[in-house]
Amino acid sequence: MIQLSQDELQRMLCVAAKEGAQTALGASDAFVNLDNCTNNQSESSDISKEENNDMSRTRIRHNLVIGHAPDGKPITRWINGYTMQEIIENGAALLRPAGVQEAPEARNAPAFRQYATSWLSLYKTHTVRHTTYSEYASILQKHLIPAFGDLPVTEITTDRIQQLLNDKRDYASKTLHEIQMVLGMVLEGAVEDGLITRNPAKSKRLRNPSTKKNEREALTEEQVGDIISHLPDLKQKRDQRYLALLIYTGMRREEVLGLRWEDVDAEKGLLHVRRAITFKGNLPVIGETKTRNGKRTIPLHPDLLQWLTHEEDNREYVMQDNVTSSTMKRTWERIKSEINVYGATPHCFRHTFTTVCRRSGMDEKTMQVIGGWSDIATMRNVYTHVQQTDLQRAGQLMGGMFQTRNLPA
Repeated sequence: MIQLSQDELQRMLCVAAKEGAQTALGASDAFVNLDNCTNNQSESSDISKEENNDMSRTRIRHNLVIGHAPDGKPITRWINGYTMQEIIENGAALLRPAGVQEAPEARNAPAFRQYATSWLSLYKTHTVRHTTYSEYASILQKHLIPAFGDLPVTEITTDRIQQLLNDKRDYASKTLHEIQMVLGMVLEGAVEDGLITRNPAKSKRLRNPSTKKNEREALTEEQVGDIISHLPDLKQKRDQRYLALLIYTGMRREEVLGLRWEDVDAEKGLLHVRRAITFKGNLPVIGETKTRNGKRTIPLHPDLLQWLTHEEDNREYVMQDNVTSSTMKRTWERIKSEINVYGATPHCFRHTFTTVCRRSGMDEKTMQVIGGWSDIATMRNVYTHVQQTDLQRAGQLMGGMFQTRNLPA
């Protein structure tokens, strides 16, 4: 089976509907922005040649997109022929009654910079957490607007998107995924506005070419044990408390910062996660937890209680009242200068906590509840890590899998 280019044939069909089959055959390299000239991304829309057992000629089939239903689903019809001429003529006959013509929006389409900026301001300012908004804005300003800023949204193609990803292959895989995700959201709005008929950022052809791993490694149990043994070496009790909470609870940094003394139930051995503190610039913003499951109650590790002594200073928060972003940056730099944290970031301890829970035999549902993940798949794929000791145990198990029995001499 020989695969032919669907994009090119679809364009040729649209040309033929307007100007005739011969013109289409002679202008197959030209890009034509026409109504109904869109690709069905399903596997069944591929153009193929199949040998006919009864005839020496080759039969060609193409699943042509002739329009879209009100719900956005493509309307397709199969066209058949034994030559490209027949395919062009039969396809044009289907498209012509639909009134194929140049899309008026292509002539006046807004530039990506204008459209994306408007999308961010109108649809994301009041509907997502400000940290998420800042991430979207950063991706637009750093990656997407420099690449597509002055380009009309109608001219952003799958090929151009793949080239952008290729150019940024030295970035982490997660970063490239986020670039494609944000671009996909912007262009989905363009689809709904009738500016484009399909979203090129959601093409199945797109590939993530990142050459850099973005996985955060979990610390080993030996490394964590060493850090715990040196907690008393930290000069400030607040630093001891901060690091102990990260190690023993697996809480997100913003959840630790949002913890109040009233949330600590030492008598029952429980910790109530009810809010999170993030930052807008340098200033704190008290808000909801990252996910709906983020509001939760988790058990207090017995060894953690010694680090949760309430200082008699009328502080409301366990960490610090009126905390700022710069304060927390200085806190972590101070911790790293006083003890060895093995290159870890605060979030690394969340990965470590989850990995240790898994290795201890805790069931995944309980892990999800304690960690506040929205779904088990994210927890399993992103936050649990296979360590060297896991591989060694696997090797021991594999050693007993294939026992030699009565092998011939």
